[in-house]
Amino acid sequence: MTIIHHLLARLLRRPAAGTALVEIESVEVDPDPVPIGGEDPVVATFAVVTSGPSAEVKGDLVAPDGSRTGLRFEREERTTFEERWRAGHAFGRDAAAGTWRVVVGAGGVTEEREFEVQAEEGLRRSRIDGFELSPDPVDEGDRLTVSGRLETVTGKDDWGGLPGRTVVLLFRPEDMLARREVARVVTGRSGRFDVTVTATESGFWSAEFRGAAEDRVRFTAARSAEVRSTVRAAGARTTITYSASPKSGRRGRKATHTGTLLVRVEPAGGPARWDPLPQQRVRLWFDPSGSGADAVQGSATTGSDGRFTLRKKVPSTGDWQVRFDSQAPSQRRSCRSPVRRLTAT
Repeated sequence: MTIIHHLLARLLRRPAAGTALVEIESVEVDPDPVPIGGEDPVVATFAVVTSGPSAEVKGDLVAPDGSRTGLRFEREERTTFEERWRAGHAFGRDAAAGTWRVVVGAGGVTEEREFEVQAEEGLRRSRIDGFELSPDPVDEGDRLTVSGRLETVTGKDDWGGLPGRTVVLLFRPEDMLARREVARVVTGRSGRFDVTVTATESGFWSAEFRGAAEDRVRFTAARSAEVRSTVRAAGARTTITYSASPKSGRRGRKATHTGTLLVRVEPAGGPARWDPLPQQRVRLWFDPSGSGADAVQGSATTGSDGRFTLRKKVPSTGDWQVRFDSQAPSQRRSCRSPVRRLTAT
């Protein structure tokens, strides 16, 4: 009976084939670090983007001493694929300085993000100026240059370039809310940064400076406004919704990878929509943690509803992704799913 109960428990924990799961796509804190010590409290904003079935987001703030404070998240925006949730918390001048954590959960999935709380008098303001893209519009597969200048305050109203600092470039496709890191670049002597990427799809670019722990002088975080890039391409857009479970467990366990391949249809005189793309081959890729070398772990053919399911062993901690390589690019484009990290112990 013990063996039977064990097997039944495993089956109950296993998601059904084709079942969409909730995924936490991103957790962002603004500002980071949070400046304290002034006369007025500083309200920090915690933004969470989820995908999959709609699920309430709950969260806690964890102070450096381990004490917890609940956060109340409210849905702010929804698209076809994602939802953005937002909560706020006021940090007064007596808030504990140090490393805090925000822990969030939705649909049985949890994520956390560390951020700093620091004395305001020890922080220098920074900003990203002149953020732009060139050329725009751009043809798919051509080079797109992203540039700007990281600056810090040098006087009451004066700003100067901040050299030798890392700026993160972020991108979110149209119809998506979560921003994903694309590249990192180090600023030059004048604080300017320029990086060239391959244009793949239309969407929104932004740049972010998150500070550096080794700096003797600490700077506020800086984020540019989003700038839209229009990519001209043949063929209809495709996208992959993708979830993987369980997120953690023993090495060698099997994880279930499920998702749906969709194609964007824009009928004349009617609203655009996303339709399932059946009878297409998708491949599952795995990148072991820290290796930077990914390899195909399996493939599947989408069903009539565009869905696919694969079960594969987890050999080690690493990143998984599903890719669709279109065999008819003039009709529909290739695409890649978000990356899902699975840990192995």
